[in-house]
Amino acid sequence: MARLAAARRLSAEPAVVAELARPSDEPELRRLLRDNPMDGTIRLSLEREPDAFLAASVEGRPHATVVLRDTRSGRIVGMGSRAVMSVFVNGAPRRVGYLGQLRLERGARGRHLLIRGFERVRALRAAGEEPYDLTAIVADNARARRLLGAGLPGLPSYRPLSPFVTRVLPTWPAPRAVSGIEPAGPARLAEAAACLERNGPRFQMARRWTAADLASEERCRGLSASDVFLAFRGGRVAGCAALWDQRAFKQVVVRGYARPLARARPWINGLARILGTPRLPAPGAPLAQAYLSHLAVDGDDPVIFARLLLAVLAEGGRRGLAYVVAGFAESHPLLAVARRLRRAREYASLLHVVHWEEGRAAVEGLDGRVPHVEVALL
Repeated sequence: MARLAAARRLSAEPAVVAELARPSDEPELRRLLRDNPMDGTIRLSLEREPDAFLAASVEGRPHATVVLRDTRSGRIVGMGSRAVMSVFVNGAPRRVGYLGQLRLERGARGRHLLIRGFERVRALRAAGEEPYDLTAIVADNARARRLLGAGLPGLPSYRPLSPFVTRVLPTWPAPRAVSGIEPAGPARLAEAAACLERNGPRFQMARRWTAADLASEERCRGLSASDVFLAFRGGRVAGCAALWDQRAFKQVVVRGYARPLARARPWINGLARILGTPRLPAPGAPLAQAYLSHLAVDGDDPVIFARLLLAVLAEGGRRGLAYVVAGFAESHPLLAVARRLRRAREYASLLHVVHWEEGRAAVEGLDGRVPHVEVALL
């Protein structure tokens, strides 16, 4: 009887194949991202309007989107992406994949679907790339953490790298004028790139940015030279940071709240007006936010960092943004500075290194440097 029941279940399952997304799949990919928010106390959808492929060149090259397609209906029931980035690993430049946008239709849950998707992603790895990938999972997404972290046969290993803290900083009240901070402009992008280059090797998985990257309309879509800020010490650039507004091609939309938080939302928003903390938007509303990105500070100087962060917040307020999103590994020395500087709502994630057996030795060889992952690319 048990075998008969299993056979019936198998015959009832749709025939699903894992393959690379086609250009004609673009509207369906946007629907999948919109209709399947991440679980948690606040359900958020990470959307890609008006074109799901616009963010690809920003996230990395090569970039591939794998879809799970029901061959009977042609409908996409799952997706995931892999983008290859140039980052610093143990102090040296390396090519590492980032796994993101993992989504399954709520009616299409199943380990067998994930296995097919991961097998296709595994085949994407090319020569010259590290034998593992990086990813982040929202801490209160218990279902994803339980499934992906269980070491199930057919799935890669998810090895924790670091807790990661995302801070949603309000731009109000407006910071006072900040001295010693200047926009880079086209003429000084090379100095910003040099600051990033000398500080990146101190951290694990820090994105490597060249001057050409910073000036590229594809690699840094939506970021202009005037969005990059420089801090000075003794007449020399001692830090840089950028205000990266990605809303033209990538949005974070609130899709709902857990019941206790939904009931408390009016009270929380009332207090937020008094305390200057972020308010909880209505479901369906995109967050008016940009990212603190391209951050590098010589010697992790807290004064330099504070000036850069205040300058970015002030610029965000002038542009009508409600929030600036900053992200730090929990052990990052500048996280404590950010917490002292301004109240903010925080969200916890977990950075993981994802590997098959052939990548185990390389993962075990990662040293103890503090991770510094670009939150604008997660």
